[in-house]
Amino acid sequence: MSSKTIKRVALVGLGSIGRRHLRLLKVLRPEIEVILVRSGHGSSWPEENLSKESVSSIDEVIAKSIDAAIISSPAPYHVQQAIQFLKAGIPLLIEKPLSHNMDDIQELKDLSDRIRVPIMVGYVLRHSMDLHCFHEMATKQAVGRAIRVLIECGSYLPDWRPEQDYRMAASARKDLGGGVLLELSHELDYANWLFGPFQSVEATLLNSGTLEIDVEDTADLILTSKSGLTISVHLDFCRPDVVRQCTLEGSEGCLSWDGINHSVRLQRESGEIGFWPFTVERDDKFIKQLSHFLFSIEQGDEPKVTLDDGIAVMTLIEAARRSSRENVVVHL
Repeated sequence: MSSKTIKRVALVGLGSIGRRHLRLLKVLRPEIEVILVRSGHGSSWPEENLSKESVSSIDEVIAKSIDAAIISSPAPYHVQQAIQFLKAGIPLLIEKPLSHNMDDIQELKDLSDRIRVPIMVGYVLRHSMDLHCFHEMATKQAVGRAIRVLIECGSYLPDWRPEQDYRMAASARKDLGGGVLLELSHELDYANWLFGPFQSVEATLLNSGTLEIDVEDTADLILTSKSGLTISVHLDFCRPDVVRQCTLEGSEGCLSWDGINHSVRLQRESGEIGFWPFTVERDDKFIKQLSHFLFSIEQGDEPKVTLDDGIAVMTLIEAARRSSRENVVVHL
C-alpha cells in the first residue's frame, strides 16, 4: 500500500469547473499547493489567489515536482494533456468527457496500461448518495425483473452561466467539444454503470435552431444492454425547467431517482410506497470526488470511475453520432 502524501497539484484550465476544483481542493486540503496551467487566453478570476503560482505549459508544471494533476480544460485538449502528464508518471483526474472524439484514446489507454498510476474521470454523479441508493436498490431487484429504463436530463443552456454569453462557452461550441451528448454524458456514464454493458445504440441528434449554436441541443438514444434491457435516454439544452431523473420499470413496481431533488422513490404494484430524500449541499459530490481522487493516490486504490469507464462513454457517443448520421442501429 502506498504511503504517498499529496503536497502539490497541477490544475489545467480555469473555467467554471476548474475554479470549483481549485476552491474545493483548498477547502478539503488547505496545505496542498496548487499550480495553475493557463493558456493566457482565459479571463482572470478571484480564485486564482488560492493558487501558489501560474505557469504557461504542462512541461513547466511537471518540472515543479507535482504529485497529481487535474485536467479541466476544454474536451479537445484532454487526451494530449493527459498523455503528457502520464509519460511523467503523474496521477490524473480528467474532467468529463474524456475527449470530444476517439482520436488518440487508444494511445492513452496503452500508456496507462504500462504506467500504472491512478487515472480518474470526472463523472461526479458517481459520488452522489441518492444515485448510490438507487443503484443499490436496482441491484437488489427491488422492483423485480427489469423491463425498461427511462433516463431524462434537460435544462435551458442560457441559464447555466448567466454571467457570460452562453454561445461563447465550450458547451455551445463544436471547436471546444460542446453539444448535449458530451456535456450531459453523465447520463451515459451512469447508464453504463447501472445497466451496461450495451450491445447496440440507436440515436437521433438534432439542432433545434433556437439557441444559435453549432452543436446538437437535443439527443434521443435507445440503448440495448447485453441482457436485452432497453434504456431510453433523452438529453436536451432547450427546456425551460430543469429535470434529471431515471426510472426503472420492473415486474413488481417502479423505482425512480430524482437528481434535482435528490430523492429515490419506490412504488410497488401492491401500492406500497417508499421515499428516501437526501440532504445534499451543492458541492458535496465534488468534495467527495476530490477526496476519493486523493485517497486513490495516497492509498494506491483504483478510482471509482476509471479510464475504461470514460472510454466506454466515448464509445457510446461515437456510436450515437454514427447512428444519427447514417440512420442505422450501431452494434457495439
